Amino acid sequence: MVRISAKTMGKRALAGALVGAMALSVWGCDKKQPTAGGEGQAKGGQAEFVAGSEAEMFTFAVAADPQTLDPGRMSGAPEGRIAFNLFEGLMMPGPTTEGLDDASELVVPGVAESYELSEDGRTYTFKLREDAKWSNGKAVTATDFERSWRRVLTPDFPSDYQSFMWVIQNAEGFSKGEVTDWSEVGVKVVDDRTLEVTLTQPTPYFPELVAFYTFFPVPMDLVEEKGNDWTRPENIITNGPYELESYREQQDLMLKKSENYWDKANVALDQARIRIIQDTNAAVNAYRTGELHWSGTSLPVAQITGLLTHPDYLQEPMLGTYYYRINVTDEESPLTDNRVRQALAMSVDSRSLVEDTMNNLFTVANHFVPQGLPGYASPGEGITYDVARAKELLAEAGYPDGEGFPRIQLLYNVDENHKLIAEAVQSMWKRNLGVDIQLVNKEWRTYLQDVSSMNYEIARAGWIGDYNDPMTFLDMWETGNGNNNTGWSDEEYDTLLNQARAERDPAKRMELLAQAEAIVLERGPVIPVYYYTNNVLVSRFLKGFEPHNRDIHLLKYMSLPEAPAAEGNEAAE
Repeated sequence: MVRISAKTMGKRALAGALVGAMALSVWGCDKKQPTAGGEGQAKGGQAEFVAGSEAEMFTFAVAADPQTLDPGRMSGAPEGRIAFNLFEGLMMPGPTTEGLDDASELVVPGVAESYELSEDGRTYTFKLREDAKWSNGKAVTATDFERSWRRVLTPDFPSDYQSFMWVIQNAEGFSKGEVTDWSEVGVKVVDDRTLEVTLTQPTPYFPELVAFYTFFPVPMDLVEEKGNDWTRPENIITNGPYELESYREQQDLMLKKSENYWDKANVALDQARIRIIQDTNAAVNAYRTGELHWSGTSLPVAQITGLLTHPDYLQEPMLGTYYYRINVTDEESPLTDNRVRQALAMSVDSRSLVEDTMNNLFTVANHFVPQGLPGYASPGEGITYDVARAKELLAEAGYPDGEGFPRIQLLYNVDENHKLIAEAVQSMWKRNLGVDIQLVNKEWRTYLQDVSSMNYEIARAGWIGDYNDPMTFLDMWETGNGNNNTGWSDEEYDTLLNQARAERDPAKRMELLAQAEAIVLERGPVIPVYYYTNNVLVSRFLKGFEPHNRDIHLLKYMSLPEAPAAEGNEAAE
């Protein structure tokens, strides 16, 4: 097996040391490697495959139906993938995070052509471009952003990311009904092209926040007219590079380039089809049969090892953590006892899960915040595998060797990788602690609903950072955060986060965040398993697909030139 080292993460497995290994790839020793040609014949008379050769337009997959197409309400990866192409914020994610030393390079101008920051670091003045338009041809104005943000901040608005806006002066108070006068919130329309935003305190990552979909504008007149139906294909109005042409549940979404987009001259892909393929094995098969140009989601572990040397295989670094979350709201449940939670965490052999179950394709996580964030040092050893101590803790909680411990459920959404991990963890808890766990698997929408309503006991989860700062991993465990969904609350933890928000010294700020992470590891509701990498298949001929540690790949950056023909094969049409 060829392994991709840390130095080559984010790079395609191409020439050099890999060339000799190519013959051992999954496609078989008697076949030529897939070429740029059409359906030419490989050795042995078997037809070669070419990514997208059977697709009428650029096509990729998402793993589930979007829960919503409303950027103010969404929170999942499939929804975000779509929103970043249909809508545009003041700023937008840049094409890559690789090799960037300056955080300001992580985002690029979107609807705002520029911004100015006050000397005290609290007031941003965004200047909107004159040619920014909605898909119906109307101008996108500062008022569109102000009304859209006010909507998200309205008390009881169903947004998991409402708290992202709380960095704005008085935004938290408004969303909680404590401030009733919108004029006291730090969002001011200076004129049609100028939006002034005042923060409670300096927030270094604010430009990344406004590049996130919760901050995207929505057509408020349409929203007020149609209610939740405003996102239906026959109604929706967007302001991004693409418009929604059609949507068939459990089948696909069709996008077409917006003729009113300000940068349409630089959008190379005229159309795109987004296939909805829940089974990752089916996504690989669709790729191999030429139905996809990009697998869209990470590949099943069982197939990755046979794809490592293939020229269409790509491994990206990811700013993300795979973990289990624990519901602590049921007072009758043993999970409310921190000794039980710690015992469960310390009896999970994450190294075995990564090396054996997941074929060494990820990185062991002893902490919740991923490694490598500039200026941040994780606290201590984190959660380590220690069965002896785990057994002691469980006995102290009144369940020696699991005696009397009720059978609890572990929820995961439909995915082969999640199943592998869940089955391995189930076995570890039985073997190490004598604890029986029932596995429950549900499709994405139902899984999200159960987690959101806290209708679960333990649930798998994955968190991809929304910006490049430890706060994106830590504020979700704050009391009242829309993404907490565990019932866990800790006053000391909340205090440390608030102190970090007010701290102007970068080093001291990071120290406060490390102290907060130590608390969530010692007594919080999380069991870290591994840090993500993104293992995908993407056509080697696709231009503009660059490594991104949050798996954000905007279609506007991509182009698909006609692939060169291989010798003896006709060029693809």
